[in-house]
Amino acid sequence: MIEELAREARKILRKIPFFEQEKIDFDTYDNGDPVVFYEESKSGFYKVINERGNSRREYVAKTGDELISFFVEEAIKNFAFRYELTHRRKFESNLRQVDEIMQKCYNYIDPTKKFIKDSYDDEIHIYLDLFREYKRITKNFRKEQPIKYQNIKNDIDFIADGKYADSPYGGMSDVPKSMTMVRERIKTIVEICPELKNEFDAFEKYYEKLVNY
Repeated sequence: MIEELAREARKILRKIPFFEQEKIDFDTYDNGDPVVFYEESKSGFYKVINERGNSRREYVAKTGDELISFFVEEAIKNFAFRYELTHRRKFESNLRQVDEIMQKCYNYIDPTKKFIKDSYDDEIHIYLDLFREYKRITKNFRKEQPIKYQNIKNDIDFIADGKYADSPYGGMSDVPKSMTMVRERIKTIVEICPELKNEFDAFEKYYEKLVNY
């Protein structure tokens, strides 16, 4: 029964023109860790997760049609997250791109389903991508301009080595405060090495977004 419903789900997925090219699919049985499979009972269909002897069941659908819809959405959702991971757009919530991809897929299946939201919280993503770009700029300067680097060594190292973070892994207890410290260092760097101003200014529009949040 479940495999029959899986075949019906794949018929629907084939309506997506890039179904085969992008490998938009799902598994009804995964013999990994954990082992995952589906089973039918009187009350409906369940996803069974068996992890090292500990088994749990998750209710996923009441009817066969609901299970088909579940399989279709799982396949598209997995593809959307996979695509976003390899084509990530900077300075915005990753969920925005995931929803856009899901919407694009469903336009071939059921255009009435809507995934794109009116707004997304981009704030933390803007912060993290700004830190990333500032680190890139300062690391490149340290490598390519070793003599000039000596004049602003402490400020460059503060950003390039992520010293604004509270842990070696980049964790920050107060992200806005860390950004303020970085911006103060950037101001000093640009005063001493004005040739770096354009590189930092290229991302100023994103910082302005943070100010307006």
